[in-house]
Order: sequence, then C-alpha cells, then structure tokens
Amino acid sequence: MKLLIIHNRYQSNNIGGEDIVYQNELESLQKVLGVKNVLSYKVSNDDISKFKLLYEIWFSKKHYKNIYKIVKENNIDIVHVHNFFPLLTPSVFKAAKDADAKVVHTLHNYRLWCISGIFYRDEYGICELCTKSKFPFKGIVNGCFRKSLVQSFLAQLSFWYYRATQVFENIDYFFTLTNFQKAKVQALGIDKNKLILKPNSLDIKFEIKKEKKDYIYVGRLEESKGIYKLLEVWNKLDEKYILTIIGGGNIENELRKKFEKKNIIFKGKRTRDETLSLISKSKYLIQPSLLYETFGLTMIEAMSCGIPVIGFDLGTRRDFIEDGFNGFLSEDDELKKTIEKSFDYENYEILSINAIKTARLYENDYVIKKQIEIYKDILENR
Repeated sequence: MKLLIIHNRYQSNNIGGEDIVYQNELESLQKVLGVKNVLSYKVSNDDISKFKLLYEIWFSKKHYKNIYKIVKENNIDIVHVHNFFPLLTPSVFKAAKDADAKVVHTLHNYRLWCISGIFYRDEYGICELCTKSKFPFKGIVNGCFRKSLVQSFLAQLSFWYYRATQVFENIDYFFTLTNFQKAKVQALGIDKNKLILKPNSLDIKFEIKKEKKDYIYVGRLEESKGIYKLLEVWNKLDEKYILTIIGGGNIENELRKKFEKKNIIFKGKRTRDETLSLISKSKYLIQPSLLYETFGLTMIEAMSCGIPVIGFDLGTRRDFIEDGFNGFLSEDDELKKTIEKSFDYENYEILSINAIKTARLYENDYVIKKQIEIYKDILENR
C-alpha cells in the first residue's frame, strides 16, 4: 500500500492545528509503513501571490499535473488530502481520481459550507445561514473570510464554482474527527456511506506532575474562542482563583488593559514545549470556545498530563469531556458556578486518572494503527 499525503499549510507565523496534525500523521505513517511508501506534497500560504491567486484559485493546473504525475509514477493507492484551500484548490482531488487512486479528505473545518470554516460570526454567535442558500450572499455581506468584503466575495465565488463543477464528487471518503462533526456534515448533505470517523492523534508523553495548581487557558485571543466571556466570569471570582492565559491575537492589548488583575496572568504566545510545560503544572484547563470546533488537540494534551478540562456544553466538547468523569461541562450561564465547584472538588484525583485514560484513546500508536486498517478497508472495498 502506497500513500500520498497532501496539505496546504497556513502561514508560518500562524501555524494551525491542521498543520500540526498533518506533520504528525505524515511522520507516524512513514514510521510504520516506511518513507518510500508514504509520500508527501505540501504548499504554504507564505508563497501566496495575490495576483496569481485571482486566476489560479478556481483550478490549479500546476498542482493537478504534479499530483497526477506523482500518483502515476509511484503507483500511489490512496491520496489523503488535508487542507486544499486556497493554493492547491480541489484540482488535487480530480488529479488523484484521474490517476486511479482512492481519494480521502479530512474535514478539518466546515469550509465546504461556510467560507470562514467555523460557523461563527462575532457579535452574532453560531451562524449557519450560508447552508440554507444555493449562492450564499450572507458570507460576503458579513465579510466572513478574513473580515474582508473583497476576499469574502472571491472565496464564496470559488466555493460556488467548486460545487457547480462537482469537483468534490472525486472524493471517495471523508474523515470526520468527532461524532458531533460526523452528524453535522451528514445533516448538511454528505452521504453517510462516505463518512468515516477517524480522530486526530498525538505523540503523547504522559508527563504527570504531582503538584498542580490554578487554571489555564490556551488559544487565540479572539471573541469566538470565548476569552471575553471567560475573563468577564473571572472578574467576579475571588482572587484565590488564578488564571494563566497563553496565546496572542489582535485583542491581546485590549484584554490586558481591561482585565488587569493579580489573579489574571497574561503570558502571550509561547512555544509548544513551553505551553505544554505550563499546562502540566495547572490544575484545570478551561476550554470556553463558542464555536462548534472540529477537534480538541489542547484538551487531549491537557488530559495526557492528568489535567481535567472545563468547557461549555457545545459542539465537539461532549466527544472529549464527560461531566464529572474527566472534567466538567458547563452551560453558557453557569461557568462561574462550575469553576467554583471545581476548586476544591473532593474527587479531583479520580478526574485526573480518567483524563489520562481518555487521552490514551488518541495516542499515535493506537490511532495510526486504526487509520492504516481503514486505508486497507478502502482499498478492499470493505
């Protein structure tokens, strides 16, 4: 069995979870199947030329030819595409199919239905308006792609073109990352027989600290991640509740000024190793995202350190957090009560042990083994 793994990376100054997952899966598959049997093809948004993008975003002939050639010359059995937008375009799906390979696409976001990819608008909340129209103007009017009317128009028009040309029909199977996401995209029209539940995995070290204290937030500092709501709640808590915030964003300076308190500590952006070290010393990770999300890498990383997670009962959170088992699920208006309940929770050690058990379900060795079996089933039409 020979694989080709494809990915359109984000800009190097804004590495996303998709980039981390792509690199981890590639290296893990190469480790098991051998470098000669797992090839890769990637591009980076660092190389975007706005002028070229205007006429290449519809269908990249260059990448079509490259993928077709690689598949044919190397007898590739399965082409697995992670992110394809904007540089690769869906031309890679057609190239793989025309070259007689099976085609798999991981749904890391909801961009096939929403140009922002997240089903969320600031000052509006969860938004699925564009799923209810053949040509959804709402995404353009609201500047949903990078908060730009021009870029939103181009993105919306390109995805309308992709659907009109039925280029996504070249995809044999979609990998969904959670049960929530699988149900969501099925409801949006993807044939359930094309959907395969295959979560992301991590190279987990399970470094458990004996002494853990306080709370930690890790993520971009933007409204959709729930940071405003979290800090407003923290303003009402006693000063014994200490929150460390890891991450940066356009509103970081605003938040630092507005929520200048002894028990709110802004650390800014940190390296991955520094972040993991800070997580491992915390008592709880708080995941207050207001989005559906598609996965929860940070939650799994925290649980692997024996850190229970507190999150809103929304979207994918139920796939990872079991209330009172490995953390706490909170309703929108009960976060303060949930945090207060967690502070001196008498069964904390049980939460911690169960968090580790949960994380083991996402270990590389465990998930990659299952992923390879899925590939074999696809090739054997099972």
